[in-house]
Amino acid sequence: MITEAVRAACADRDGLPFPAQRLFDGAADGVPGLVVERFDDAIRARGPGRLVSDLAAIRAGVPPDAPFFWRFTHAHAGGPPGDAGARVVDEHGLRFGVQLRGARNTGLFLDARPARAWVGAHAAGRRVLNLFAYTCGFGVAAAAGGARATVNVDAVAGALARGRDNYALNGLATDGRTFWKADVLDALKRAAKADARFDGIVVDPPPVPQAGGRGRRLDPTRDLARLIGACRAVLAPDGWLLLLARPASPADAELDALVGLGPPAWSAGPDADFRTPCLRARAWMNQPPR
Repeated sequence: MITEAVRAACADRDGLPFPAQRLFDGAADGVPGLVVERFDDAIRARGPGRLVSDLAAIRAGVPPDAPFFWRFTHAHAGGPPGDAGARVVDEHGLRFGVQLRGARNTGLFLDARPARAWVGAHAAGRRVLNLFAYTCGFGVAAAAGGARATVNVDAVAGALARGRDNYALNGLATDGRTFWKADVLDALKRAAKADARFDGIVVDPPPVPQAGGRGRRLDPTRDLARLIGACRAVLAPDGWLLLLARPASPADAELDALVGLGPPAWSAGPDADFRTPCLRARAWMNQPPR
């Protein structure tokens, strides 16, 4: 049953124009918890530990000539012998490095593909702040889209190092302000104190609480109002604010009220390779008072 479900889902997505795409999307495709994704020539499966016993059935459902990687908990991960799992994938003409062996996350969240494209199309001439930057996908999109400056903030030095590699892959210039290792709330406080203003702000909080500065733990749901308020303090007139919300986040109407900038100028979910409700992207414009 699993083999046939995976084979059918892959066939259903055949022809989608994404070199990196989701091939199997959990319960929507027939197996709760199972995610299968393609990255260039390779395929990676992941899910809860209970699916380890089904690894052979999953493998049998994907194209047989593709290098196959898997991760079902840290103890059950692997791939082809001698293949370290490093790949470079193309997304709308941009290049991103991914790691398919061992790591919990590959380095590129595919559900945010439309949001990265939107940022790239609305970055020209702007100073863009990318919060919870991870491997700086939004920063790369903004810089490639003509931003006059990009600032990527993340508390994890290793993630920013991968972001630096992504800038280099795309031939994008950086300076001492491009990558800022800091707690996001601390960084926003310092930016406001320095009277800094940004013409575009990307807020992509982690789906679960994470360690923050000075012993804090940032909860993406509980602390969202505080986070948005701190962003508003450094958002320039005519600037935009892009928020990526996940299922646990407030409903759209509540988000609009929380942000306080009226209805969004743009909103979208993931592309057609995703079938399970997940990421919601909403962008608002900071219109100055008339």
